[in-house]
Amino acid sequence: MKITKIEPQKKRTGRRSIFADGAFLIGVATDTLVRFGLRTGDELSPALLRDIEHAEEILGAKSAALRFLAVRPRTESEIRDTLRDREFSDEVAAETIAALKEARLLDDAEFARSYIRNALTLRPAGRILLKRKLLLLGVGKSLADEALDEILGGVSQEEEAGKAASAFVAKKSHARKEEGKLRQQLTAYLLRRGYTWDAVQQAVRSALKGERREGEDL
Repeated sequence: MKITKIEPQKKRTGRRSIFADGAFLIGVATDTLVRFGLRTGDELSPALLRDIEHAEEILGAKSAALRFLAVRPRTESEIRDTLRDREFSDEVAAETIAALKEARLLDDAEFARSYIRNALTLRPAGRILLKRKLLLLGVGKSLADEALDEILGGVSQEEEAGKAASAFVAKKSHARKEEGKLRQQLTAYLLRRGYTWDAVQQAVRSALKGERREGEDL
């Protein structure tokens, strides 16, 4: 099989159409053309054609992954799932992920640290909730634990739960809710935010004690 013509594609900038034996064979990126040194008159063996097709598939997978990464940082698991959804093979997905990691565009450990920091700037969150969300995003258990230890190692979860409880009670104080109902709501809120049961109990006791004192002063 001999290349008889190579011409630019009219509607896709940066791509070329390759014709073999007078008929269209395949469309490739200019980078692929240069990489394989393809020229008119070259012979294309089946093995070489398979290599070209594989290179094009990898290029397509990288483009899809980069578009996905442009929205926000991603985990390896998210990239892999996205490429599978776009019907790329597991082999191509693995090769693409390896290339992204080498280019330092994909790093689950850094993703976990960044996710924890960002989450804590938005809303109160305990270790349990943060770890659950990291695992759902595809971060491995050991990496999640390491990131949590690094970011939360010097932070008292009891103290943080106490701050969250005080803020919650302050928002509800104008309504002067019956204490039993407020206790239930506060406990449920803190548990949803991922604090441990012991930290929640301590925070609830402290917050309600402060609420009672404030009520007595009025």
